[in-house]
Amino acid sequence: MSSSPPVGEARVDPPTGAPGGMSGSGGEGLRARIVVRRGQFVLDVEVQAAQGEVVAVLGRSGAGKSTLLRTLAGLLPLDDGRITLAGEVLDDPHERRFVPSEKRPVGVVFQDYLLFPHLRARDNVAFGLRARLGHGRRQSRSQAESWLARFGVGDLADRRPAALSGGQAQRVALARALATQPRLLLLDEPLSALDTSTRAEVRAFLRDVLPALPAPVLIVTHDPVDAEVLADRTIALASGHKVQAAVVTPAGRSTDALSAPDTTGSCGVASTDVGEAAAAKGN
Repeated sequence: MSSSPPVGEARVDPPTGAPGGMSGSGGEGLRARIVVRRGQFVLDVEVQAAQGEVVAVLGRSGAGKSTLLRTLAGLLPLDDGRITLAGEVLDDPHERRFVPSEKRPVGVVFQDYLLFPHLRARDNVAFGLRARLGHGRRQSRSQAESWLARFGVGDLADRRPAALSGGQAQRVALARALATQPRLLLLDEPLSALDTSTRAEVRAFLRDVLPALPAPVLIVTHDPVDAEVLADRTIALASGHKVQAAVVTPAGRSTDALSAPDTTGSCGVASTDVGEAAAAKGN
């Protein structure tokens, strides 16, 4: 199996003829007050992200990260609050307004990528262009090839997901998410399924790609290293609420409330060695 080209060869310029939905309309970015009740668990959090800003949502299992992502993606309705994106109301239960996931200008890269196993990489990316934007088969396939090339996997367009490495599948999934020109990109634990060497490669790739995107980006993660390397700022969750964001010290330890033992029945974020984060940021 051929390896992906070096990270530096990847480009994120929109392909020629691509829609302009990400090019600057709706400068308000994301503004959300999210209240979701699931049994005894309540997620109650405010989230804002400007155009071009990368925000990490950090917390352990049970903190509410997945619920937050599913709500923003339109897979789970609000019980209270309001979500606006680029000035458009996506969810407001008081106004009885709910835009379903398939009609939201939101791109999602799930933890296991969810590539269609029977489709080649080219057709995985082209699928969204046809289903969401109504493009014809030839146009969709041409734009898909351009997106794959910009992420350094153009030579893998004819491969099915089973023939891709973890890092290659991650790039294909990101190309598929961005090809539809979303106004918000959500990444669900983008590195957790990768082995150590591939994780370092993809982390460096994302570090180069994400700041170049005009849309706001939310990265859901349990790993403070990912948050430190990839994000402009961090929202830390515990028990469905924001807590003080993690602060990384030169000694590589988290110094705030997240490192304290959890006494609420949910988990905070433990101290971690972030030497890897410092090294990655220094490259």
